[in-house]
Amino acid sequence: MSRETKHACGDECQEALTQLEAFLDGELPTTKVESMRHHLQECYPCTDRASFEEQLRSIVRRGCADVAPAHLVDRIREHLVTGPGEA
Repeated sequence: MSRETKHACGDECQEALTQLEAFLDGELPTTKVESMRHHLQECYPCTDRASFEEQLRSIVRRGCADVAPAHLVDRIREHLVTGPGEA
């Protein structure tokens, strides 16, 4: 099916969308990666969804770049070593 062909999402699309996060995270089993790539090349709605998810992840990564103050990191590390209530 070409990308220009109208496409109604079916079982193949549902499976692809179920596996999309694992694919984007690089956690999809290698036996399924090529099948997912092929589906995304052929299916515009799924490709569109994958593109949206990648863009969203990029925005979240950029927006979550805060670094905790050094004194807070030190307190957390100390708490992890000594346990609660002992610091």
